[in-house]
Amino acid sequence: MTTKTELERIKQGASFELTVSQEDAGQRIDKYITNHFSQYSRSFLQKLFSLDHILINAKKVAKPSYVLKVGDLISISFPEEKSEKTPKEIPDNINVSIIAKQEDFLIISKPAGLVVHAPNKNYQEVTLSDWVVGTDDEIAHVGVVDRPGIVHRLDKDTSGLMIIPRTNLAHGTLTDMFKERKIHKTYLAIVSGHPPAQGTIDFFIGRHPVTRNKMIHFTELTKRPTSRQSLTHFEVITYFKDYSLVKVMPVTGRTHQIRVHFAAIGFPLLADFLYGKKSKLLKRHALHAHKLEFEYKGKQFSFTSPLEPDLQKIIDSLEKITQSKD
Repeated sequence: MTTKTELERIKQGASFELTVSQEDAGQRIDKYITNHFSQYSRSFLQKLFSLDHILINAKKVAKPSYVLKVGDLISISFPEEKSEKTPKEIPDNINVSIIAKQEDFLIISKPAGLVVHAPNKNYQEVTLSDWVVGTDDEIAHVGVVDRPGIVHRLDKDTSGLMIIPRTNLAHGTLTDMFKERKIHKTYLAIVSGHPPAQGTIDFFIGRHPVTRNKMIHFTELTKRPTSRQSLTHFEVITYFKDYSLVKVMPVTGRTHQIRVHFAAIGFPLLADFLYGKKSKLLKRHALHAHKLEFEYKGKQFSFTSPLEPDLQKIIDSLEKITQSKD
């Protein structure tokens, strides 16, 4: 079994060789590699196969399904450390706050109006990814080179909690955890109208056929090959006169999922111009990533972020209006 010190060397681009013993013969190479480097995530190790970084007997590119034979020589080369993203000057009023700092990850609260990572190479505005690099330069080497430290995202105008891995090992592990739905997210949303006190929305979600920056919902009957199954649970916290404060627990993580799902059942988010309509009450859609809960390395974590001032102001105002009508 590889030691932690050896793992650190490998992460920096080293290569080495393993010879298959009688005991290990007969198993798939991907299982063998995963067992040998148990501290790495499966997704990270699968990338080594896809990038042709694993060879059999110094010449044959290994496929994950290859069945090992006694005496096979496995050559593994780990990717060289990436060139970091060039830091941008970060304004003082960017308003990202660090909720918690662990050895392997940061928990931050993103303000509305900040893009998580550049949507294209020509994008010039400061992003959350730029802030990450400027705040913790070690994260510049973590993950994909054009979005260091990013394993999930929030829409530009959604505020709230995000987790930022601080090592490549944590990046791979957390990526797997999101894919396996082991990170539980709770959002707070202000929606138009009065939805049921609780419920589940399970419409499929896919790309809008005409408006490319918009998603659309599908039923089981109308779904397309590119649409994806989506699941959202919700509970109403407070009914106001014309709106509701809702706790939302998405199980899947599709693009615009909460916004699409609530619009689909007739209760679009307040001020969501893309799936509902603009509002004089608020300049952005009323959605906040309120809580993250997960287990990491055998320890339970739970983090919360209070509502942003603009959303809290709306709720205070709605409460007064509702009380005055009673």
